[in-house]
Order: sequence, then structure tokens, then C-alpha cells
Amino acid sequence: MVNPKNNKSEYGAFFIEPVQATGGYIVPPKDYFRELKKTLDKYGILLVCDEIQMGFFRTGKFLSIEHFDVVPDVIVFGKAMTNGLNPISGIWAREELISPQVFPPGSTHSTFSANPLGTAAALAVMELIESEDFETTVPQKGAYFLRRLQELKAKYVNIGHVEGLGLALRMEICRDDGRTPNRELTDAIMNIGLSGTLSAGGKQRGLVLDIGGYYKNVFTLAPSLYITEEEIDLGVALFEEALLRALSGRA
Repeated sequence: MVNPKNNKSEYGAFFIEPVQATGGYIVPPKDYFRELKKTLDKYGILLVCDEIQMGFFRTGKFLSIEHFDVVPDVIVFGKAMTNGLNPISGIWAREELISPQVFPPGSTHSTFSANPLGTAAALAVMELIESEDFETTVPQKGAYFLRRLQELKAKYVNIGHVEGLGLALRMEICRDDGRTPNRELTDAIMNIGLSGTLSAGGKQRGLVLDIGGYYKNVFTLAPSLYITEEEIDLGVALFEEALLRALSGRA
């Protein structure tokens, strides 16, 4: 809310995920954050960007906010910084917000502060990132994966909206109208995958799927950045088998 006496907001910061994670990997319109930043700047509200899940080239850029032509005031990051090991995270902010004069040593505390194992893992991850060309390969693999998901969508009315940015992809599971969320079918597909009884690819296999979205009917797909097209094809085949079994009621 804005105080009518001084035209300033009572809020200090606005937190965003450029691509919603648990929310279902929702990719906003290109100009969404630019327009949001204008409003926040007008009332002196900081834009804080959460890159915990989408940073480190998950979307094809080092930081996912780079897709949206806006520079936040604060960025927080972690998780992928250690390839999932986790006991380290970081914060970046505009100089005037985090300079030693306003944020001196001892201003904050963390249980995992200066964790030796986390620090070593983070350095190894950064060295690996520098040796790869993820900004080229991740968008290419993501585009291929998205095409395969769109092919599935064209075959089955129970697959609703599919979308992706790099290797962060989403696939909605719906009722026969192609729109109404179908959590029961989503859960059935997931459980069939976990049963380890799928046969696509000539071997008995399992398929681990993550579910997100407000109605818990969205498969959120975030594979290894090293995934190959052959592995994508296998994953799609396994998913299609699980979908057909779920639709037929064969657990």
C-alpha cells in the first residue's frame, strides 16, 4: 500500500522468481518484469530476484532474469551453485545496498557460513561452467525437448499447456476438455513411473517425475544440462507409456 501523505510504499522489497519453480515453471511475458520494475522504482521498492532454482544456466542464461531485460536490485542464489550439495548460497546487490560501509562484516550470520565442503564444491561447479558452453547447448536441448512435448500434446487431449525456457519445461495434465486440471491422472502417471515397470527402450525402467503448479497437475521437467537428444527421446517414450497405462487404468 502507498502512504498518501508521502506517496511512498510501506513495503521495502518485492521478491520474484523470474520463472516460477514450484508454481509450475511459469514463463512470464517478455516485458513483464520491465513494467514491474518501473512501478517498484516509482515507489522506492527493491526488486529482489530469487535465482535459487533457475540460476546457473537452467534456463539457458547464467541467471534466468537475463531473459527479461531488467536488472534487479538484489539477487539471491544457491542450490545449483554446488550442483545440489547445498551448504552454501550467495547474495548480490547494488553497491550502495551492500558496500562495506552499509553492510560490514558481521552484519549477518549463517549456519553454513564459509562451509569448507560447500565452498570447494561451488568452486568446482564454477570451473565446470567456465569450461562449457551452456548458453548455446541448453537452449538447443530445451527447444528439442519442447518440440517432443508438443508432439505428445498433439496426440493426447489430456496434455494441456506445454512450455519451456531452456531446460526448465512444464506439461499440464488435464481432463478430456484439455483445460481442467486433472490431479488424479497426474498422480497416476507419477506412480506408474516410480513403479519401475515401464518397458520403453527395450528394458524395464522407471521414470522419476516432479509435480508442481497450483492444482498439482503440472509435470515440471528439469533434467541434467548434459542430457542428450537420445535420452530426451527415451524420457518421452517412457512418459507416453506411463500416460497410456494411466488412461487405461493399468497401474
